[in-house]
Amino acid sequence: MLKLNRMPSSTVRLVKQLGGGCVTLFGLPFIIAGLAIGWFLYFPGISSWWSARGWEEVPCWIEKAEMKASRGSKGGTTHKTEARYRYRYHGRTFHSEEVSLTGGSDNIGDFQQKAHAQIRAFVGRDKPFRCYVNPAKPAQAVLFRELRWGLLLLMSIFPMIFPLVGFLVSGGGAWEARKAALGRKLELRHPGEPWRWRSEWSGETIQASKNGLPLLLGVAGWILLIQGPLALAILVSGELSKSLLAALGLLPSVLALIPLFFAWQRFKTHSALGSTSLWLKQTPVRPGGVLEGELRFERVLSPREVIQARLLCQRKITRRTGKSTSTSTENLWEHTQTLSASEARREMTGTALPLRVEIPPGLPCAVVEDAAFITGSGELHEWCLEVSPANGGKAAVLLLPVFVTGEQAKLAKSDTNHEVEAIIPSTEQLVERLKNARMQVEFDADGLPTLFVCPPGRFRFLGLFLLIFGSIWCLVFLVLVSQGAPWIFRIVWGITSPLILGIGLWTLLHHRRVEITADELRIVNSIGPFYSWRENYAPRHIVGFTHDSNMQSGNQFYYRVRAETTFGKTKTLIDGITESITAETLAQRFEEWRDGESGLKD
Repeated sequence: MLKLNRMPSSTVRLVKQLGGGCVTLFGLPFIIAGLAIGWFLYFPGISSWWSARGWEEVPCWIEKAEMKASRGSKGGTTHKTEARYRYRYHGRTFHSEEVSLTGGSDNIGDFQQKAHAQIRAFVGRDKPFRCYVNPAKPAQAVLFRELRWGLLLLMSIFPMIFPLVGFLVSGGGAWEARKAALGRKLELRHPGEPWRWRSEWSGETIQASKNGLPLLLGVAGWILLIQGPLALAILVSGELSKSLLAALGLLPSVLALIPLFFAWQRFKTHSALGSTSLWLKQTPVRPGGVLEGELRFERVLSPREVIQARLLCQRKITRRTGKSTSTSTENLWEHTQTLSASEARREMTGTALPLRVEIPPGLPCAVVEDAAFITGSGELHEWCLEVSPANGGKAAVLLLPVFVTGEQAKLAKSDTNHEVEAIIPSTEQLVERLKNARMQVEFDADGLPTLFVCPPGRFRFLGLFLLIFGSIWCLVFLVLVSQGAPWIFRIVWGITSPLILGIGLWTLLHHRRVEITADELRIVNSIGPFYSWRENYAPRHIVGFTHDSNMQSGNQFYYRVRAETTFGKTKTLIDGITESITAETLAQRFEEWRDGESGLKD
């Protein structure tokens, strides 16, 4: 296990406070840039189209029409149709040079080329073209009032993404700075008592961490605020009847369903339990001791309500690749307890439910300050209690003060020899962890594996994302083909589109079953009901078992266990494991099966 070379916690907090302030300033330009594009370009374009729907169509005479091309610094070429025309409205003659509702040059679609081709035939002729005049302001007119949804869609990305990114960066920096400042105050107020240095631990009870519900609703609301007008304009204008490609303009609005889904999960928990807190009989809790106290809810629970409490000791590993870092969380130890609300005690402000958990010795203590932020150390530990109702929803998370005080040091000194035993998961814990990862497992009485089933859809979110992204990629490919894009783009999109869709389908449909007997290891892979293949290996055909990380989704790393055969091939037995210690333990169990040993005893 990695050993931390810690700076003084006050120094860590001071640096994090200063860094948070700098990050806050860093996000402001993104907010300003996104709002400026939305205020001056995007919303005026939609507003002009809405108002132009009521403008009057009158004849006009084209006096000039030309196409201007501009080449950018990176080689791209944009076009702009320019024109001058006159028209009569209510007995008065007016002149205008406005061609469309969105001025400027661009290369989105072929609007500029088509517009120039239409009006060029009317230059200097007595036969009039048509224009659309604003009745409230007759001097304002345009030749084309079509909804250029492709151009507006491109514009909408900036006011939607930039302010969100800027707000998250600035808000996150301000939050970190505020949290670090409060941590410094608590540290000065309670020197030598790190179990009081978090704001969640400063009161009589431990408060649940913020669930982010307002933030998720804010993100969804912002997406709908920006993309809703464009989606409504596409539906009203009838662009979908002209081309199904206009459905691309509706996709950004659909993105709001993602934060709304996660918000719904949090809302279900909050509506069932209310604000959740934990009162501890003794603070801090120590490894080898007992966590005893009461879970307190601000709701009056039904006696039939069932609540699941999951106590976790987690290891946070920071990995550095070049200048980028990513942090993954792995469970070292967990204990799940099902509580019945029938045992709860009614209080003035809600309900109190007793909780008692024995913690094995040898487990690491919590770390208050994020030393890895400063020192570059790769490992920290954290204790938390996840509380969730039976009807599902996002669990309420309570960070726990698990430390060893000076008085407890003598008691804990003898526990260090049990550290390895405490961290290595038992057979029951292996079954529970893999069950949470949607896998079916079986072990014999000696703890040796006998069956692993990796069902289809265990990576359903990844598979659905790849299918949605691949479908969008295919639509882009169709647009490139229809617009006559260069061959290099058509080749790249033509190859990657089916590849992404194929990987998505494989992720959703792939099924693996591994059966282990005393003299054979059998692997059966299948792709839905369409195709399957079987491989059999005797223990003598296997050189050894290994585990590694083969996939990452966000900050979550996934591990797998593989068998190295004497035929020079490496076969995956089980994947989708979320903890490295679980994969390592499974590999060791497979080794014991191969060697014919008795296996680990729980």
